[in-house]
Amino acid sequence: MKPRHAALGLIRQFWSRLEDSVHPDDKSLFDDMPNSFHRKFPPPAFLGAIDTAPIVLLMANGGYSLNVTESEFPDGASILRFRDHPGGVTDELPLHVAPYYGDSAFGPAIRAGEVAVANAVAYRSPRLSQEPDNRRLARKLPSLDAHRRWLFEELLPAAERGERFVLVHRNGWWRVPKTMAGPTIVFSDPKKAEPNRRQPSRENIEAAFNWLRNRTRPAP
Repeated sequence: MKPRHAALGLIRQFWSRLEDSVHPDDKSLFDDMPNSFHRKFPPPAFLGAIDTAPIVLLMANGGYSLNVTESEFPDGASILRFRDHPGGVTDELPLHVAPYYGDSAFGPAIRAGEVAVANAVAYRSPRLSQEPDNRRLARKLPSLDAHRRWLFEELLPAAERGERFVLVHRNGWWRVPKTMAGPTIVFSDPKKAEPNRRQPSRENIEAAFNWLRNRTRPAP
């Protein structure tokens, strides 16, 4: 078992205890409740430098596509590398990253450490909004509670101080109050984002990167 590391943020402290493809706090629910989550591979609880990336994108859950997901894990070593990422061993992205992330508008920025992606529900499934058994289980997951605690105790306060920029794209599982909207906390239109649009709107993406450019621009 990997030891907890005091220097890690709340979300990485939680996932530092991951040993296979299900967090130990979640295992009893997976054993007791019917579900169709794909647990062959480690869960993408988050991708990128989640403790330090200035921009954080909030999504719903880890996706699964037949054969596409399998291509991300060609061997046992790739599974171990992926597990090391949420576990806090390294910020370096796994060698094989799903096109959903790697080929998105944020792909290069994730690799550069400028953007991190967090999934409210870490585990993989094709379409959580249409999976009633999975939704029932997900609502009870300790990992979901841990993600929300990280969000409200660590990430959103940092955004309100102007230190980070949060793109709330899939808010159904995160439950960020709309009253928190502001210069550094931006919401997607839920009618378009859940589940129809994979990424935030171009306007919101530009707002995030404009904030980043202004934040890093040298003083005159």
